[in-house]
Amino acid sequence: MRNVMILAAVAGAASVAAAQTTVYSSDFEADGGGWTPSGVNGDWERGSPTGVTGTSLGGSGGAEPTGGFSGDFVWGTVIGGLHGVGSDEQLSQNFDFTGLSDVSLNFQEWILTGSSAFDMASVVVNGDELYLSDGDSGEAWRAVNLDLSAYDGLASVDIVFNFTSTTVVERMGWYIDDVSIRAVPAPGAMALLGLGGLVATRRRR
Repeated sequence: MRNVMILAAVAGAASVAAAQTTVYSSDFEADGGGWTPSGVNGDWERGSPTGVTGTSLGGSGGAEPTGGFSGDFVWGTVIGGLHGVGSDEQLSQNFDFTGLSDVSLNFQEWILTGSSAFDMASVVVNGDELYLSDGDSGEAWRAVNLDLSAYDGLASVDIVFNFTSTTVVERMGWYIDDVSIRAVPAPGAMALLGLGGLVATRRRR
């Protein structure tokens, strides 16, 4: 019985050690969370949306959110306005995944682009498209969770929220909030977390 108890304790400790922890998170209330906007129209903005509708602005479709999923501030493709015509917009950040495994990206999105056939909202990681939104969250926030384990341990990982639009119809676009990265840190990285340090070092371009 004693051996069984010891094995169970070891298994339990291993399970705890392998649990994911949050190594990056931002709700964008205090600042932009280290994300850098770029693109042809400058659509990506940090701000507090007010629930205005696309049709009321001369475009198409329903409303942007009122505030964020948590708090007031979000990143969105034009806060309080229609997304640009012929947009090609990026919201990006570089992360260091050294010492991390089982990495995942998690965020909330509110999207009104009609579909993914014309206006496209995607997440691109080191040049790989890992997510293409269907373009309609039903005028509500929804969670998106992406497996980034293919990039475990890499010292340079570019994560990009990429938005493109046609020149035909303008809608309210794409809004994101509560972005986090979770991972299983190596023992050395766990020590850094215990000292209050970030394992995923944010580097602005």
